[in-house]
Amino acid sequence: MYSPVFLLAFLVTWTLCEIVVITKQKDTIYSGHVLFTLYMPMWSLCAQFCSRVQVCKSINFIASNKTCQINDAEPGESKCGLIESTGNSFVAASTFPQNLAGQCEKNDCLCNEACMPRGRKYYCVPIPIKLSECSTREGSLISHKKKTGQSTILCVERYKCQTEAGVDGIKQLANIFHTKPELEPFWWVDLGQVYTVLKVVSTNRMHSCCGERLKKMIIHVGENIDTSNMELCGQFIGPAVSGQVIVTPCNTLPKGQIVKLTSVNTEPTAFHLTEVEVYGVE
Repeated sequence: MYSPVFLLAFLVTWTLCEIVVITKQKDTIYSGHVLFTLYMPMWSLCAQFCSRVQVCKSINFIASNKTCQINDAEPGESKCGLIESTGNSFVAASTFPQNLAGQCEKNDCLCNEACMPRGRKYYCVPIPIKLSECSTREGSLISHKKKTGQSTILCVERYKCQTEAGVDGIKQLANIFHTKPELEPFWWVDLGQVYTVLKVVSTNRMHSCCGERLKKMIIHVGENIDTSNMELCGQFIGPAVSGQVIVTPCNTLPKGQIVKLTSVNTEPTAFHLTEVEVYGVE
């Protein structure tokens, strides 16, 4: 997350001297490509920020908590990855007006920097991710179709809600893992060997119901599912919204074979996600 000083500097640079038209897709987000998130008071500012970042190819804007999600790709002709998300919006960078970036158009900032206007010039500031040789992701997807487990299982008709739904690559309304209501329900994936885990991308339940149940999630990495013997990757503080893509960087670069996600609640609550993608290196 950017510091308040950075946000203030960004907002001061926003200008209304020119009117630009940006086309957004309402009630839609692009799943599985979020690089990092930051606070923005409105979606148009999120789009303008994207236009000034080399690696940004599209944005999601989560209206309930003013979250700007920076994506490293945009959908192809098949529109694969676009999902319904009520109240939120998606904008592809390829649709941005040419003058949206202002002074930052054709800037020479690095791939891990954002361009910031200053008068008639600009300056470059670091963005809150590490990029390897300007690649948009570090590491590989290491959790797909690996062994999984969870604290309890609760399944309802028409839903696939077994543990393996979290790593099968299917992001659909009825494809989720689902626990019984608990104070701290959890789900885990066994990567098959020890990896250095770089980040975990979690896609919240897509159905319009119940996405807000996820209020706090803690992610640990280790050799077994005993949290006391695991290393913290990071945490999410919500509440989340349906279909939200949550990117949790593992800034301490924890090593382990098991990645465990725990939902922390003040009263018994079910834990359900559509997909969990773990990225890491050997």
